[in-house]
Amino acid sequence: MAGKEDDPVVTVKELAAVLQAMDEKYKVMFDAIRKQRESSKSENEMKEEVHPLQMPSVKLEGAESYANWSEHVETILVSRKLEGYILGTIEKPADENSREGQRWKMTNALVRAWLLSSVSPEIAKQVGRIKHAAEIWRLLKGTYSGVGNEMLACRIQKELQELSQGEKTVVEYVSGLKRLWSDLDYYDPVGLECGKCVEEFSKWTERRRVRDFLNGLNLKYENRRAALYGSGKLPSLEQAISAIISEETRLKLDESVPATQGMALRHSALFATRNPSFQKARVPAYDRNCFECGQPGHLKASCRELFGGGRGRGQVWRGRGRGRLPQGHGGGGRGQGTRPAGRANVSATIEDASKII
Repeated sequence: MAGKEDDPVVTVKELAAVLQAMDEKYKVMFDAIRKQRESSKSENEMKEEVHPLQMPSVKLEGAESYANWSEHVETILVSRKLEGYILGTIEKPADENSREGQRWKMTNALVRAWLLSSVSPEIAKQVGRIKHAAEIWRLLKGTYSGVGNEMLACRIQKELQELSQGEKTVVEYVSGLKRLWSDLDYYDPVGLECGKCVEEFSKWTERRRVRDFLNGLNLKYENRRAALYGSGKLPSLEQAISAIISEETRLKLDESVPATQGMALRHSALFATRNPSFQKARVPAYDRNCFECGQPGHLKASCRELFGGGRGRGQVWRGRGRGRLPQGHGGGGRGQGTRPAGRANVSATIEDASKII
């Protein structure tokens, strides 16, 4: 009992003081660990943000290619959440040495280098000394966008009027039409504020494009085109394209019918040769036995036993010929015989009948 009374007793205040002393002692170490984690996380975010960008399939060569180039550029940058660096919505931080400032500087340099590599060398020389990606984008848009360029709109309109299907497939023909339509909408925009006016204009534009599409088709689609025009109401552009694609498929199948039929006939002939029930037996007369006398080499129709053992020509069921009848003479002229027995057989039959009576 005396030993238990000598054990030291730790109060709550003493324990709290010890924990506070430990916190103060290891605070520096904990702060260093936290900063290291934040720095590592920031580096990972920056690595994700500066992920390698795919180059656009269209390079900026001039005003004619600007519409397609700008569309590809914006699509790629939006997919990486970097469009703010060309649109100017992500501003440069005041403190360049801060973490945000370093991140902006690095990402801006990436987008700037990517923009310069997506244009022709001649255009890259014009904007190569500009440090901000947003400024490069603004200058390129103002110089090469071509919005409202009447010469470009006139050229595109002429190409639309002269475009026809020719030897192209329906898909290739539609692709060319839609490219020209998109360019014309870009270079010759229509400014309408009324919602109803915009809707009516869109309907009118679609009807016009349906006519452009149908009028440029090959003559082999004349029947389907006439049916679409004669339906009383023009279909939508998608419906018209789908109908012509179906007609194209049908015509291709019709072109391949002769070869298919020939193959089917060959398969049928092969099947008939392997299956006796599908072919008619044709055995030569010299391989068959007569049903009357049982001797080989002839058929019942020409059996000599049946016709009294006579020999001559003209003993066929049908045909023209001249010859001796089996019994008696039935007229020596040329003519058609329908029975092997002549008039003598008929007379003999009458005499036998009179004896019986």
